[in-house]
Amino acid sequence: MTITKACNFETGGTDVDFGSVQSTAGSATGAGSLKVNCTKGTTYDIGLSAGSGTLATVTARTMKGTGANTDEVPYALYRESGRTTNWGDTVGTTTVSGTGTGVVQTVNVYGSVAGTNFTADAYSDIITATVTY
Repeated sequence: MTITKACNFETGGTDVDFGSVQSTAGSATGAGSLKVNCTKGTTYDIGLSAGSGTLATVTARTMKGTGANTDEVPYALYRESGRTTNWGDTVGTTTVSGTGTGVVQTVNVYGSVAGTNFTADAYSDIITATVTY
């Protein structure tokens, strides 16, 4: 028998939720999670895309409003709860690394919004997570 290594995202992760804030709040933070299951002993890196915002990059993501609203709220995603280390998609530099245990592992995602002075609306973005092993 040959056992090959594998890594997969599992259901049960949660969106980064910044909640409801007043436009005068000034800032907001949120957190979410990914669930990954990698073969025992397999090293992996998880990267997060820039998202779907106009001109978004992994260091300057934006959430779009709905309908005719053209505002885009800038936000950032981080690898740790102190929200100082950006989470991007360059393996070994801006990704989160780990080692598989053969069971589902939870990987937390932290976010922050620096300014909230935008049109009242619901804002969202779609980020693609990639696991490299």
